[in-house]
Amino acid sequence: MRAVSYAEFGGPEVLHVAEVPVPEPGPGQVRVRVAASVVHPVDLMVRSGRFPAPLPTGLPYTPGWDVAGSVDAVGPSVEEFRIGDEVIGFSPWLQTTVGAHAEYVVLDAAWLTSAPTGVPATESATLPTNGLAAAQALDLLALPAGSTSARHRCRRAGRRVSSGAGPGDRPARHGTRRARRP
Repeated sequence: MRAVSYAEFGGPEVLHVAEVPVPEPGPGQVRVRVAASVVHPVDLMVRSGRFPAPLPTGLPYTPGWDVAGSVDAVGPSVEEFRIGDEVIGFSPWLQTTVGAHAEYVVLDAAWLTSAPTGVPATESATLPTNGLAAAQALDLLALPAGSTSARHRCRRAGRRVSSGAGPGDRPARHGTRRARRP
């Protein structure tokens, strides 16, 4: 398979397309045939060598955090996904050195969820890191149960809200519904 890779830090000229073996999923893992992946500013920082956190040793790296695609294979003990399922996910590539900028990526099943129905892969691939950032922001706020959220404040101010969730909503793993248009 083909994967975007780099064996040294630098500008875009260090990137190349490498032929690498198709990865096999292990226990609890899923192989995704990549339909779309995202380039984030942090990918550029890491590639340039300016990322402040320690990186795993052992270049080359295949970058790419967010992915959208279809399940191509499942490892032992994976029950929540089947071959052909459309998924989105997050690759912790700074730990593994193997990210989503490839034709296939193997991820722990816990890093995947069902893709939003009817949303192109190029759009749904942007959701994992953005969703993680939103979840982390809400965790940092530590709002008590029953608090008014930004969603409610926006509605009171007459602004359109494109999504929201509450205790009675289904988890994203069971599918995501598109927001209703006004």
